[in-house]
Amino acid sequence: NYNMRIKIEKSVKEYNQDVKKHGGYLYTQNKLSAKIATKRQTDEIIYLIKKYFPKKIKILDVGCGDGEYTIEIYKNIKPKLIVGTDNAKNAIKVARKKINNKNNSRIKFELGSAYNLKKYKKYKFDLILIRGLLHHLYKPSNAVLELSEISNSVMILEPNGYNPILKIIEKTSKYHIRHEEKSYFPFLLNSWFTNNGYQIKEQRIFGLVPYFCSDKIAKFLKTVEPIFEKHVFVKNLCCGSYIALYKNKSS
Repeated sequence: NYNMRIKIEKSVKEYNQDVKKHGGYLYTQNKLSAKIATKRQTDEIIYLIKKYFPKKIKILDVGCGDGEYTIEIYKNIKPKLIVGTDNAKNAIKVARKKINNKNNSRIKFELGSAYNLKKYKKYKFDLILIRGLLHHLYKPSNAVLELSEISNSVMILEPNGYNPILKIIEKTSKYHIRHEEKSYFPFLLNSWFTNNGYQIKEQRIFGLVPYFCSDKIAKFLKTVEPIFEKHVFVKNLCCGSYIALYKNKSS
C-alpha cells in the first residue's frame, strides 16, 4: 500500500545516502569491532554452507548491500553462481565496481526488492541467503512468503532479539533510530518460516563483539567470547547474532 511504499523509499534513501557519503555501508568499513563481528558472522555462514550444500551451489544473496559480504562468500565457497540483490541503487553500483564481471559470470549484482523475487525462480537457487535484512523490512513475513517460492533452503543472519542491550541501543543510538534498526526474537523469526512450510535444520546464537565499540573493548570481548558462548542462558542474553538454516519440509 501507499504508506508502506513511502516507508520503504525513506529507508532506501538512508542507505543510498550512507553509500554516497562513506563509499559503502558503515558496517563494512575498517573499524576493528565491525571487522571482528562480521568475520565471525561470515565464518558461521560458510560453515553451514559447507556442511549442508554441494560445492557447486547456487546462492541468491537478498539484501546484499554494497556487496562486501557477498564477495567474501564467493571467495570462500567458490559457488557455481551467486547473485546479490538489493533495493539501494548506490549500493549496487558500489558492489559492481568491486568485481570484474567481464570474465566472470559466476557473481552478479542486481537491483531488486525482497518483496518481488519471482524473476529468480528460473535459476533454481540451492540457497537464499538473507544477512541482516529482515529487521529492516516493514513486512518481513511477506518477504518470507516470497522466498518460499524461490528456493527450498533459506539461511538468515539477524540481530539476537533476546539481547536486552541490543534493545536499548535500538532506542538510543542515533544511527539505529535513523535506520529504524530493530531485532526480532528468534522464535518469531522461526515462526515466519515454519508457517511457510520450512523446518529448522540448524540454529545458533553467537558473537559478543558489537559493531561500533572501541578497539580496546572489541579486543577484550573477543577474548572472553568463548566463555560466554559456553553457557546457554548467558549466551542468549549477551551474544548479538542469530543464524538459522531452514529447509522446506518437502525437499
